[in-house]
Amino acid sequence: ASYGVNIAAAHVDSPRLDLKQVPLYEDNEVAYFKTHYYGGIRKYQWLALPLALHGVVSLIDGTNVKVIFGEDENEPVLCISDLLPHLAYEQVTKPLNKAFDAEDMNVLVGSRPFSDEDEADLVKLNVMNILNQKYGITEDDFLSAELCLIPCFKAKDVGFDASMIGGYGHDDKVCAYTALKAIFEINEIPEKTCACYFSDREEVGSMGNT
Repeated sequence: ASYGVNIAAAHVDSPRLDLKQVPLYEDNEVAYFKTHYYGGIRKYQWLALPLALHGVVSLIDGTNVKVIFGEDENEPVLCISDLLPHLAYEQVTKPLNKAFDAEDMNVLVGSRPFSDEDEADLVKLNVMNILNQKYGITEDDFLSAELCLIPCFKAKDVGFDASMIGGYGHDDKVCAYTALKAIFEINEIPEKTCACYFSDREEVGSMGNT
């Protein structure tokens, strides 16, 4: 009975939109990020939703730059556009799993040109200029970046009685935080070793023996 380990386990990943390696492009004088999704997201829930950009960019000199854009109340947000109701007749007649194409889930990131010159991709250039001024990154740095988009709203109590919590990724945070908090609050040597085990990939299901 004196041998063994008490383990508290939780997953620490949530559905999100990851940026592709070369994400920034311009189309019809609007700049977008190309994305691919992680986890079992319901695509329709991510349309016209305020999104924030999170992640880390490794610069050519080896330094890492932390990126958080859209969370500050004074910052703009990003979003994926949706069709207006009177233009979506064909969309609403399709089954849910076919009405929203993952390849179309590209994120609006800008519409203002860098200058009034008659040149191509000036909106894309302006977005890149803003990112360079704010984070010191260039377009090539996207290749060594891990960036994702998540809903940018704070967790809130739900219900007139405030008996529930609504928040992005709350199902993993409520488990991971409480498990780690329990470990930190052990104030005497336990009878058995206590450990926390946190893992990702829960949101995509089994990925094999790893």
